[in-house]
Amino acid sequence: MPTFRWKLFTSALISLAILVLAYLNRAWIVEAFSLLGEARPLWLALSVILIGLGYLISAQVFNIVLRSLGYRIGILRLWATALVAIVISQSVPAGGVGSYAFLLSNFTRRGISPGESALIASLETLSYAIAMILVFIFSLIYLALHGLDATIASLVAALVAVTVIGGAIYLLTRPEAVLRRWATRLQLGIGRIFGQRWTGARAARIVTDLTRARGLLASRRRDVILLVLVQLTALSGHSLAMLAVLTSLGVSASFGMMLAAFGIALITSTFNVLPGGGGTVEAALVAVLTQLGIGPAALPAAIIFRLFNFWLLTPVAMACYHWLMHEPVKPLVSSLTAPVETHVHVEH
Repeated sequence: MPTFRWKLFTSALISLAILVLAYLNRAWIVEAFSLLGEARPLWLALSVILIGLGYLISAQVFNIVLRSLGYRIGILRLWATALVAIVISQSVPAGGVGSYAFLLSNFTRRGISPGESALIASLETLSYAIAMILVFIFSLIYLALHGLDATIASLVAALVAVTVIGGAIYLLTRPEAVLRRWATRLQLGIGRIFGQRWTGARAARIVTDLTRARGLLASRRRDVILLVLVQLTALSGHSLAMLAVLTSLGVSASFGMMLAAFGIALITSTFNVLPGGGGTVEAALVAVLTQLGIGPAALPAAIIFRLFNFWLLTPVAMACYHWLMHEPVKPLVSSLTAPVETHVHVEH
């Protein structure tokens, strides 16, 4: 019963956060709907399809890792998992942490061990971070070749990105004993702040799972390269979707322009403390597209793209979250550890 109440509370909290997020950004949403009438519907439909395919490609990251571990989950569930994880990461400050926690909870409740679940979530996070940085580097090169300077905000965001990722790499490469000591001190310190007498056992378990996942990660360098290519393909799909939106408005543009603009917007939004980016994603897209000569169409294109890419998907993500976290599931059995006569459970 306590577990059920906790899941119910978490679901209600996420739903409330998304509703508040939509209310705070209602001006953007209303404006986006008003601009739809100016665009050609077939190109808009293509944009929606490309965005859906982009999330489907992102889901292949989970599919590849799960199959390598001997598990099989239906593609629809993996698509829903990718959608929820990405929407959570964009909806709240420190969304990456929330997304990681969701992935751990989603996979462990299906019978996958905590260490393997941590590996799946880690590979997804790592591959996305590398792909995002590669796209951002392409953005800087593209802007430099076209005689344009990256904005100060983008450079600051890049510095923050390098610092955070570098710090994460530093932490992840520390010996287990050091990580255990740091984590225990952190948990005990937080406990003292809130008047709780914690033992540090939870911190020790987290470090143990992290160390196990780190060992698995070190043996999967080739997988990381493949997953980065998958993430790059997914990000390219979203860039093509934005190109379709511009085409619907009668504007001629190139894929390189879209990928450059999207790269700047991605790195800017990643470390934004405002829910849903607080309009900074749209602002970054408009700024870069305007500098690249798109003209007045940059504003409606950015707003419509974000409507398709994020806002219209938030209620879908809410429904998917409820489905994934509350549906009855049978524990999965890995084909790598199961006896020969045991059949691997496949979710349809």
